[in-house]
Amino acid sequence: MEEAAGSQPATLGERPLSVVLATDGSEHSVKAARVLVEVLGGRSAEVRLVTVLSMEMKPTTYMGDLSDADERRAHIAEETEKAVGDVRRILEEAGLSVSVHHRLGNPPDEVLAEVDEVVPDLVVVGRRGLGRAASLVLGSVSSSLLRHSAVPVLTVP
Repeated sequence: MEEAAGSQPATLGERPLSVVLATDGSEHSVKAARVLVEVLGGRSAEVRLVTVLSMEMKPTTYMGDLSDADERRAHIAEETEKAVGDVRRILEEAGLSVSVHHRLGNPPDEVLAEVDEVVPDLVVVGRRGLGRAASLVLGSVSSSLLRHSAVPVLTVP
């Protein structure tokens, strides 16, 4: 079977890279987005932005919607937009496909759960630079990802 002149066979390397980028809207998240664009160097990627919000925002209980469920959902949408706005803009301006997802709960656990569900090619996260003692006491999304992720993790200092 002959190939058309100038065409190349498709390879796995040509498919868009699947990336999860954990973002909280901080300068560290924005820097992580910029570094991701540089690392990709024009390669196509599907970037899934994930932000984790407080469980206190949850609009439902096991019995159904709370009386202020609509207000809670609106608040979740607002907080999600704050967390992803600048990061999404940077990625979209670079021509990357972006989707936005939020989770409620403990950030290290929820980002790891997202990674386990999606199984991306790469996880990207900004590192806040907390000292070793602080990260032991407070925990850290980047530290947790580095210890427990089944896929490669790029931490951006």
